[in-house]
Amino acid sequence: MTVTASIGIEADRFDLGRALAADDGDVRVELAQFVPIDGGLVPYCWVDAGTVDEREAFERAVRSDDRIAAFARLGTAPERFLYRIEWSTAVNNDDGGFLAALRDHDVLVERAVSTAGSAAWTFRLRALDREALGRFQRTCEDHGVAFTVRRITHGPAETTDRYGLTDKQREALVLAFDEGYFEVPREVSLTELADHVGISRQAYTRRLQRALRSYLTETGIFELRGS
Repeated sequence: MTVTASIGIEADRFDLGRALAADDGDVRVELAQFVPIDGGLVPYCWVDAGTVDEREAFERAVRSDDRIAAFARLGTAPERFLYRIEWSTAVNNDDGGFLAALRDHDVLVERAVSTAGSAAWTFRLRALDREALGRFQRTCEDHGVAFTVRRITHGPAETTDRYGLTDKQREALVLAFDEGYFEVPREVSLTELADHVGISRQAYTRRLQRALRSYLTETGIFELRGS
């Protein structure tokens, strides 16, 4: 049975984190996928920047890093840009570290995100089972790459979105927001929200709490708490 783990890792603990460090500005980096090429992992990432100047400054900083052979802009979406990272020979052939451990233990990166000024990344990883996840963590620690496991869930689970939300959790969270549950004073009660969905108040409350926890975990609440 597969397991999903949400982990926090300091940016200076792995090459990708160091290379993509955004010191200031309104820059957010989200890994899209890793593509295995020639025994290495080629990352693709989305970059959200507040201004053109901030994006261009970020591009210059990444391209000046000795670990990066190329940082190519591939396309755009509303307010964000897709890039491919090509490593230098030294990094691509490295047989240790975080990226190598991902490859060697067949650990899938479902999501990874960091924001400007943050010293950490939040990863959502999927492994074959808890033992495989443990082996991956021990390999990382053996190479000086320590990380914090924040949450582990066991699969198979409902399909989740980029924020770790199931369809039902997303529905509960959006409904609560739209109906004014988070306003002061509140414009709707949990009982009314539960009636709208057709479940008990207790079930809706539990679903909303899980949605909030997943959303906050995936969007970096641990980074804010540590800042």
